[in-house]
Amino acid sequence: MKRIISVLLGLISFVALLTAQNNNPGLDSLSQLSRHGQLPQLIQAANSLLAGGNLSSSDKGIALTYLAYGYQQSGDLHHAVASYEQALAVINRDGLHTAEYATALAALATLYAESGAIDTAKHVLLRSIHIFEQQGDHAAIAGLWNDLATIAADEHSSRDAHKYLAHALAESQLAGNITQDQLAAITSTQARIAQLDGDPTSAISDYQRSLALWKQSHGDQQPQTGWLYVLLGEAWLQSGNIAAAHDATLHGLQILQATSGDRTPRFFAAQLAYSKILDASGSHAEASTLRTSANSGLTDLTRASQNQISISALR
Repeated sequence: MKRIISVLLGLISFVALLTAQNNNPGLDSLSQLSRHGQLPQLIQAANSLLAGGNLSSSDKGIALTYLAYGYQQSGDLHHAVASYEQALAVINRDGLHTAEYATALAALATLYAESGAIDTAKHVLLRSIHIFEQQGDHAAIAGLWNDLATIAADEHSSRDAHKYLAHALAESQLAGNITQDQLAAITSTQARIAQLDGDPTSAISDYQRSLALWKQSHGDQQPQTGWLYVLLGEAWLQSGNIAAAHDATLHGLQILQATSGDRTPRFFAAQLAYSKILDASGSHAEASTLRTSANSGLTDLTRASQNQISISALR
């Protein structure tokens, strides 16, 4: 089973851009709920706000993007795709919210990356980059190139991963508003590329730095924090430190289960990572059982979303 793409790490900070210049208190509440990983409350609040019927087209699109994010993080990829589609249809209807449209488009790309539609994810991310280039938003562009670098690394394309990361770093230098979350995402990608290059020592250091940056804003009980611990565990395993790998990955699994449940792509991917540690420690039967169960769950979750390619996203 393909390794789950890591691009969602930067999605919270990316989606937060949606309300950066918006005075709607309902949307601000959605932003706060998303940042703190309160997924059931986010989905409920977004649906309530949309049911009120008092939103402009752009605000409705923003609310739908948050709703899609909530569904995506909860493992409901079918409803996530549908919500992103609805968001794209209305968010820039007045022609004045191009940046918000590009943000929703980039968020949809992360879902395609998670569900295995890699070529579609790349196409949509490149389209988003083009839009943000017209806006002159170097921080957003840096985040998108970083996502492409992560995809390339997970595809074991070292050349593309280094090239895209160089683009991300160059854009981050041009931007005056790189957030701590975006820096954490870039640092995580640097760690992933270090793993690809066979340098687990650098990977461990970068993942630890990324975790420290991320937890300053989000704390421990947040799905992205849990995922970073899983990635750190993979780096520890690569270095040969099975005990550290076990502790980090198990901690990540526990956070993921507590914050987003045990039926999400990330949770199943974390179980697959944990099964490798069980194998390395000699627990082969337990590892095999866990691997079979996780692969089955991951296949069931992603199958429904893989055929829902966005027509608007591919234009």
